Amino acid sequence: MKQALRTAFIVANNAAYQSLGSAIPANMRRYVYRIKAVNQFAGNNMLNLARGPAAAEVVIDHIQAATQYETYIDPDELKEDSAPLYIFEAVDANIRVMTNNGNMDVLIIYADEP
Repeated sequence: MKQALRTAFIVANNAAYQSLGSAIPANMRRYVYRIKAVNQFAGNNMLNLARGPAAAEVVIDHIQAATQYETYIDPDELKEDSAPLYIFEAVDANIRVMTNNGNMDVLIIYADEP
């Protein structure tokens, strides 16, 4: 069973990168096991998922939505032996998100481990 799973939620927007969840603790890794994104913008929207401190973000993935309320969930079901989708290092400081058009609700399920 996965230990100490936590959730983080944010309404991402296109104004600037925002931190998704708390800062990654020193000497830890953040393992993201599930991500859900719901487009709140009335049209095409893309979520940029990035690593790195503010003003030094490096985009590692994009989630595209074509219509309002389109929902992206990965994986469909979180299982006991699920592998992480993303691994962030303490040096990354935070998980950072920004959209290209409007608001998008973003939820992750993660664990911080050495």
